[in-house]
Amino acid sequence: MQTHERPGHHCGRLWLCAMFVLSFATSVAAQQGEDHAAHHGGGPGGAAMSTGVPAPASTTVAAAGMAGMMEGMANEEGEGEHGGRRQAFFANLLALPALDEPARRAVAAQARDRVGTGLALINAALTDAQHATTITNRLDAARRLRAGTDLFRSGTAAQGAIGGLQPPQEVALDWFREQLTPGQQSPDHVDHPFGLSPSHLLLMLFLTLVSATLIALQLFRLAKIRALVGKPTSVTDPGASEKPNPTSRRDAIPSAAAVPAAALAATRPSELLAPTSARLAKGWSGQLQIVQIVRETPTVVTFRLADPSGNQLPFDYLPGQFLQVEVTTLDGKSARRSYTIASSPTQRAHVELTVKREEQGAVSRYLHDTAVTGDLLKASGPFGKFTFTGTDANSIVLIAGGVGITPMMSVLRYLTDMSWNGEIFFIYGARSTEEFIFREEIERLERRFSNVHVFAAMQRAPGTVWLGPEGNITKDMILAAVPDIAKRRIHLCGPPGMMGAMRAQLTDLGVPEAQMHTEAFGPASLPADAETLQVMPAPPPRPATTSTPPVAPGTVTFSLSGVSAALPENETVLEAAEGAGVEIPYACRVGQCGVCVVKLLSGEVTMAVETGLAPADKSQGYVLACQAKGTGTALVVEA
Repeated sequence: MQTHERPGHHCGRLWLCAMFVLSFATSVAAQQGEDHAAHHGGGPGGAAMSTGVPAPASTTVAAAGMAGMMEGMANEEGEGEHGGRRQAFFANLLALPALDEPARRAVAAQARDRVGTGLALINAALTDAQHATTITNRLDAARRLRAGTDLFRSGTAAQGAIGGLQPPQEVALDWFREQLTPGQQSPDHVDHPFGLSPSHLLLMLFLTLVSATLIALQLFRLAKIRALVGKPTSVTDPGASEKPNPTSRRDAIPSAAAVPAAALAATRPSELLAPTSARLAKGWSGQLQIVQIVRETPTVVTFRLADPSGNQLPFDYLPGQFLQVEVTTLDGKSARRSYTIASSPTQRAHVELTVKREEQGAVSRYLHDTAVTGDLLKASGPFGKFTFTGTDANSIVLIAGGVGITPMMSVLRYLTDMSWNGEIFFIYGARSTEEFIFREEIERLERRFSNVHVFAAMQRAPGTVWLGPEGNITKDMILAAVPDIAKRRIHLCGPPGMMGAMRAQLTDLGVPEAQMHTEAFGPASLPADAETLQVMPAPPPRPATTSTPPVAPGTVTFSLSGVSAALPENETVLEAAEGAGVEIPYACRVGQCGVCVVKLLSGEVTMAVETGLAPADKSQGYVLACQAKGTGTALVVEA
């Protein structure tokens, strides 16, 4: 590229050249003679070329000084093709008017020689370039092509100067300028502000706009996340923020809300692994998609559920909690059932429910017989207080029977995922080896983690390998499997019969009642309503001056709703409430989860199962609506 230089720049350079010529005139005069002698074979004296008429002294001195300057600037040109130096040729060209006729003929011969040699180099380089097979050969051909072009151009310019087409000094000075300005710009170059062309400016503007857009989108996304995390209610219930808070005991029912934030923080090494207290405290209901179905045993199947949008789960949960699933059966009725989550809370992309097919279970039969991959299931939760995160004790004994292994599996997976260093004793009983759920995974975890100790007892099914004890789990087996069991925290889950027998054995082993935490599994009939599990707002209580109206025997009055209903002896308070249109939240309907707890204001009830009711709540008058039945007296319930 060649720059457009201002006239002042040219004048300055010419003035500089003249100063050099005047400074070195005397020293380079002899050099001129030596260059001439080199062309004509003169002796050491280097007799000057004579034309019969000596040139003026000033002209000779100026030409000789410029010649010396040219030699100093052109050392990089190297030796000529015939032994003479290239800078000497330009020096002689600069002094051409002062040379005699023999010297002029010598310069003309050099010019012809340069033209011929340059053409020969160009032809040879072109031929070699066409046949070159390597990069090195091509680069060498390019170098010789450039050298030939330089020789041809300089020789042709010199011939034009000798023939009178161009002053010789101008030809030499042009070469001199090229040596002083090696980084030239092309003649068509146009100066731009800051050296940037319009295309460069447009590209920079486009990249700036793209960067600003991406930054704005990221800031908007972060603001939306903060808004979602900071909301006090579930995003699936937009009107929940306008509802008054219930005054009943229901506020304390979701177990996640009772988990201290400090305890949660102590259990997670990073925010990506463990549940967050903000999302645990929120109720959630929505749809999950079945993304995988895995058969565990002939009667047990695991359903992997994920968010239909492909994002992470819209809720967090603790190991041991459960979800309530609602389906529409083939006869068009809605049915709900609670299933404990078997997966670890560290798996944020999916949740797994392991379900046993029950002949009397409408939901389990639907899931086993009808549900396929890709189906959407309506779910709500998580619920339950039967949880363990490793903060309440330094060791844990997990005792499970049958499908009661699901909450224990969630705890086991979570503790191993979090590299919990406490002792984990896993005791499991099943009818036969073919009903051993998660057998391969449990055995793998025991081999991998030295703090996991597994003990199992069951009958060996034909065609299977089993080297463990057969039959039911006995007191001696427990004592041998778990040292110092009376000092350890115990979680117990399984069918009601197995639960009763195991509690008796643990009591005989000296385990305090406070260290036994239980949850029962069994089929339960569910109503056909399709309401989601939400705590509905209750109307404000009546003024204190208004007395409670008399209630007839065999009836129940819901004080907050102001509704009374008949209560037959074989009907629970929850069933009477559903018949009267009074909303009481529930989950398991078997007295285990504690979701349906209400306060009994008047009357007496009986309850077959009280597992989900804390002793402190019972002493304050709270009952389980799904288990409470009347005794012939009039009941008043806060609902």
